[in-house]
Amino acid sequence: MTMVFVLLFLGFGLVVAEVFFPSLGALSILAGLALIGAVVGGFDYSMALGWTSLIIVLIGLPCVVVFAFRIFPRTPMGKKMISPGASWGKQERAAVDHEVERFVGSDGLTSSLLRPSGIAIFDGERVDVITTGEHIEAGIRIHATRFESNRLVVEAAPTEQ
Repeated sequence: MTMVFVLLFLGFGLVVAEVFFPSLGALSILAGLALIGAVVGGFDYSMALGWTSLIIVLIGLPCVVVFAFRIFPRTPMGKKMISPGASWGKQERAAVDHEVERFVGSDGLTSSLLRPSGIAIFDGERVDVITTGEHIEAGIRIHATRFESNRLVVEAAPTEQ
């Protein structure tokens, strides 16, 4: 009976060790064998101990895994491995510059080759722009058609004759 509890403790300990010291599954395999051994040993000793050890494994294993992954980022090793800027569960959106949206409908001049994205000058201000697919040479007059995905969509302005 003591061996069952030793194997349970060893199995849960190896699961935690796998989280802290990745072994490409070696510790997980040993943990699985220890936990299976605990359940089999429990049933070998008595039906009650077998069911008890099985319930402990089925409830305890997910709890131990969640606990280990919650504790890991707070450890010195976890702090070194996980970026301090990592946002857990939060989706950060890209900053949208709605200031350039005011240029929709106005004309500007390409500052760089647009293939299809690049830089253009609108009212003396450098703006990231993108074309609808065509390449536009630098120094060409363009017309802003819409604001999409944080960029001003432009096309070559019709040439005046």
